[in-house]
Amino acid sequence: MRDFWGKIKAYLRKSASVEVKIGQMTVTRLTIFGIAAAIVVFGLVFLLYMVYGNKEVSLNLERTDMEPGHAYRINDGVVFYDTSSSYISLKPAESARVTTSNALVTADGYDISSTTKVVFLGSSAQIIGPEHEQDEFVLEGGGRILSARAGRRHAALLYRNQYGDSRISIMNSTTKDPQVDATVPITGGEVVAFGFLQLNDNTEYLWVSTMDINQFSEESMVRVYNCDNNGALIFYSTSFYNQTIKNALLTPRCLYLIGSQDIIRYDRTDDGFSSERARVSIYGSTVLDCRQSADSESAYFITIPVTAETEKTHICRLLTVSQSDEEWATVLQQFMSSPIVGAFLREDKVCVVTEKTYEEYSYAGKQSLSLEFEETPDKVVKYADGFFLATPTACYRVTVE
Repeated sequence: MRDFWGKIKAYLRKSASVEVKIGQMTVTRLTIFGIAAAIVVFGLVFLLYMVYGNKEVSLNLERTDMEPGHAYRINDGVVFYDTSSSYISLKPAESARVTTSNALVTADGYDISSTTKVVFLGSSAQIIGPEHEQDEFVLEGGGRILSARAGRRHAALLYRNQYGDSRISIMNSTTKDPQVDATVPITGGEVVAFGFLQLNDNTEYLWVSTMDINQFSEESMVRVYNCDNNGALIFYSTSFYNQTIKNALLTPRCLYLIGSQDIIRYDRTDDGFSSERARVSIYGSTVLDCRQSADSESAYFITIPVTAETEKTHICRLLTVSQSDEEWATVLQQFMSSPIVGAFLREDKVCVVTEKTYEEYSYAGKQSLSLEFEETPDKVVKYADGFFLATPTACYRVTVE
C-alpha cells in the first residue's frame, strides 16, 4: 500500500514539472488534471441540483369526511366537532377518515384528546379512555359539571355545588372504571381556563387559571398540579392584575404563562418552579402558537393583533423569549398581502396561512415558500407533518410536497 501511494506522489510531482503546449499557452500536466477534475465536480453538482433542487413544490390537499361550516375544536392533535346526534373527530396526522361516536343524549359539553373522550351532563360524565369503551354515564358527583378537559391519561371535571363552591376532579382514564386520582378545591375566584401539560417523560400536569373580580381590580392566579402524584400542588403563581391567564407552555427548562397582556416566564426547579424570571408585553395581541426552539435556548410565540370579529389582520409577529440566565426577548413583524387565517410554528420554520396563500419563513424572517390556494380557507390547525384546512365547501389534510 505504501508503494502504491508512493507511486502516486511521484507521478504528481512529475506531472507538475511536465509542460504541455496548448496553442500559444504552455501549462503543466497537473494543471490540466485540476481543470478536468473541477469540470467533473461542477457537472455532478449541477446534475444533483437538476434532480433534487429544481423540483416544483406544491400543496397536496386530501379531502376528509369532516363537514365544512362547523365550529371546530382542537386538542392534543385532534380536530373535532359535534352534531345533533354524534361527535366527529379526526386525527389528521394518522388518517383522512373521521371517527364518529353516537351521542346517547344531548350533553352539556364534551372534550376529546388523542386517547380520551369526556362527555358530561348534569353531575354525571362518561369517560372513554385509551383501553376501554363505555356505553353509559358512569360517574356521579356532588354538584353540576361546568366544564371538562381530556388529557392523554387523565380527565379533569370542573364541578360547582349548590353553595357556589367549585372543585376539579382529576380522573384516571386508563382504568376500566375511571378513578378519582385527586380533588382540587378552587379558591381565589372563578376558573377561567384549565388544561393539561405534558413533557416527554409522560408526566401529566394540570394547570388552572382563576380570576377574582370581587376586588377593586381583577386578580388572576395560576396553579399547576402533578396528576401522577395524587394531584400535588407544584406551582402557585403570584397575583396578576387586570389580565387573564389564557394558556401555558411547558418546556423542560421553563413554564410560560400566556396572559391577555403579558407572557410570564418561570424556571423549572427540582420540586416545581422558580419565582417570576421575565415578563414580556403582548398587549393588544393574541398568541396563535408557541414552541421551544431547536437549541432549547429560547421559546417562540407567534401573535396577531386583536381585532373585531368583522375585521381581519395582515400582520403577524414572532416573539422570541429566552430560556437562559440572560433575560431577553426579540420581536419580528411580518406584513402579509392578504388577510391572515392562521399561523403555526415548526421546528425550522414559521408557517402562515392567508386567504390566498400558504407561506413559510425562517425564524429570521426570510421567506422560503409561497403557494396559492384555489379556495379561500377559514380554519387551520397544524399536525405532525402538515396541517388541517377547512374551507366553506370542504375540509382537507394538507401536506407540502
